[in-house]
Amino acid sequence: MADLLGVDASKASGLVRADRFPCRVTKVNGKYVAFAADVMVAMGIDDPIVRTGDLLAGAEFARRWD
Repeated sequence: MADLLGVDASKASGLVRADRFPCRVTKVNGKYVAFAADVMVAMGIDDPIVRTGDLLAGAEFARRWD
């Protein structure tokens, strides 16, 4: 998520704790997460259309790399 927003991954958690990350972030099971719509808005995509199938496919893809 950080790299999509042009944030150095090593500094992302510090920015989140300082409430200076470019979009809303929530901590879930010890990991910081952001909703796709919030990331898209932060990227300048004003009207994000997020389809459930796309999110599920993306989540499955990400699980393979965890």
